[in-house]
Amino acid sequence: MLDIVKDVKVIKTAILKSRYIAARLANGEMLKLYFAIGGYVSQNSRNGRWGTGAIDEISRLLQKELPGLRGFSPTNMKNMRIFYEAWSPKEIRQPVAGEFGQHVPEIQKEHLQTTEIVIRQPAADELGENDATAFMATSFTNHMEIIYACKNIDERLFYIRK
Repeated sequence: MLDIVKDVKVIKTAILKSRYIAARLANGEMLKLYFAIGGYVSQNSRNGRWGTGAIDEISRLLQKELPGLRGFSPTNMKNMRIFYEAWSPKEIRQPVAGEFGQHVPEIQKEHLQTTEIVIRQPAADELGENDATAFMATSFTNHMEIIYACKNIDERLFYIRK
C-alpha cells in the first residue's frame, strides 16, 4: 500500500532544501554585486570624480533604465559604499580622506583606472575560508547592522560567525 503522507513529506523536504540553497546562492550573488558596486561608488565618489548628487542621479537613472528595480535607492547605494569600505583591504580601496595622507599606493592607481565593475566577494585569504562562508551567508541588511554597530573587523567577524 502506498504511503502518500510519507511521499509528500519526502517531496516537501526536497523542495524546502532546494529553496534554502537557492536563497543562499542568491544572497551570495547579491552580496558580491553590492560589494562590487560599493567599490565602484567608493572609487568615483571618494576621488572627487563624482560631485554632490551623483549617487542620487545614478539611482534615478537606474530606476528609469530598469523599471521595477529595487534595492538601488541613493541610501542603499551609499550603504553599498560603506559595505565595500568596511570589508575591503585598505591597500586596494579608495582611501577615506586623510587615511593614506598624500601617498596613494601603486595598486590603488591601477584600480582607479577601471571603467567596469568586477563582481567578487572579499577573497578567502582576506577573511579566511570559514569567515568567507559566514560572510556570504549573512544578509546585506544584517551586514549593515553589524557594520554600524561594530567599529573594527574583529568585532564584525564575531557577529558574522554567529
